[in-house]
Amino acid sequence: MPSLTHDCRPSLRQLTGYAVVASSLLWSGCGPSPSFEGATTDFSGTSRSTSVSVPIPPSGGGSGDGAELLVAILGVQGNPSTSGPDGWTPVPGFAGFNGATCQGDVRGVACQLSAFYKLADGSETTADFTWNGTRGAAGAVVRYSNVDPDDPIGEAASLRGTSVQPRAPGVTTTQDGSRVLRIVAVELDEVKRFLTGSVALTDEAPTARLNVVSFPDAETDPTNGCGPPLSGCDATETAVALGVSDTRHTTAEPSGPANWELPSPDQWISGSIEIRRAPGP
Repeated sequence: MPSLTHDCRPSLRQLTGYAVVASSLLWSGCGPSPSFEGATTDFSGTSRSTSVSVPIPPSGGGSGDGAELLVAILGVQGNPSTSGPDGWTPVPGFAGFNGATCQGDVRGVACQLSAFYKLADGSETTADFTWNGTRGAAGAVVRYSNVDPDDPIGEAASLRGTSVQPRAPGVTTTQDGSRVLRIVAVELDEVKRFLTGSVALTDEAPTARLNVVSFPDAETDPTNGCGPPLSGCDATETAVALGVSDTRHTTAEPSGPANWELPSPDQWISGSIEIRRAPGP
């Protein structure tokens, strides 16, 4: 799972080609901002499933005086009736089911994205998603520290399309020092035959936090995995890819979009969610 352990030092590759995003990363330094603490995942597997149970990433000790925020994310194939983790709050526009869906193909709605959040209190062990019917799905939980305990979520927007370049939309942040969480879920039935590796998203938005499909590869998990290549796996036909990244923004400003790459077009749904920093200078 790609991650950046030093948020204040983006790589040259992460800056290249993202003019608006790059300027925010370059000048944000190490000042007050929500800090990435970790990410965890769970998958439906090669035989598909009706649920995922994502373990909660541990606290990394926190940064600043704010709260720690957990964001639980589900990308699922098709358009099932989904239920998010009990006691968590849906991010506006990402409650599941018909809230944020991919464009349709000949089989109907291709995939669905949902996101829920919760201020961590130490009691959390898993974030559980369920849905009707066996589906390919990938779930994740990301953890941030130094978050506003009273109003952690700012602007949020979704975008969908069919292309080789899934794109998370820009949002205008409402507070100096916000971080914008970028998410994309992609159906893989049409792109399947072009997938030569173990991931579908062959280029990632900055700063990448995870890039997975809804089952493990056989090199990592010989018992339950398949591939690489993903093109040789029957399970890819009903799988989804899930990508998560984020960008930091020194001032309240338009965030600009964030792009991923696929080797061939397929249906996707993306989201951008502002995470507001703890009050302070």
